[in-house]
Amino acid sequence: MSYKGITRYETDMSQKKDKRIVKSEEAILEAGIKLLLNNRSASMLEIANAAGIGRATLYRHFQSREALVKRLAFSCDKEFNAAFIPYSNLGGRAAIEKVFDIAMPMADRFNFLIRLWSLVEDDEEVLQIKAQTQRDMEFLFKQARKNGDIDKSLPDAWLMAFFDNILAAGWELIEAGKADADTAANLAKRSFFSGCSVTEQR
Repeated sequence: MSYKGITRYETDMSQKKDKRIVKSEEAILEAGIKLLLNNRSASMLEIANAAGIGRATLYRHFQSREALVKRLAFSCDKEFNAAFIPYSNLGGRAAIEKVFDIAMPMADRFNFLIRLWSLVEDDEEVLQIKAQTQRDMEFLFKQARKNGDIDKSLPDAWLMAFFDNILAAGWELIEAGKADADTAANLAKRSFFSGCSVTEQR
């Protein structure tokens, strides 16, 4: 969920493409998310059928399921980056809250990646995204500490784990139909800052 920098993949993908190719890729990505989210063993043929294309066309875009998952990792990162651009001037608590607002509607994307992370966890470019995301969040935690919104005694590792688990809890509620994205985001913001706020020493 990095909102800083441009990955090499994004630079490579900035080349102009035929509209039909773009349309096919979009259909493949959507079909891949829906099928693999419910059945991680779904075949490439099943994905091709769901996307309304032939298997040969699918393999021209993605040579393997691992390649498809990797592309989805970059796609999610790119979507988040684009959504955050209008709020890139925010910092500290305001930025952290906006991350919750933006990430919650992307529950299907992130749940997909969590469940299939083992397929791409050793990929160098995907690891770079993960590392950049952590650096970005640690910077926001630092700002929030400075502003008095987060207890200074709480380490980054704990804050990151807490943040990730609150996001995951929100995504589970959305997936189960127990909350919409706005409700889940508001619950997440309340929970995170209530749990991390400065407490009086006794």
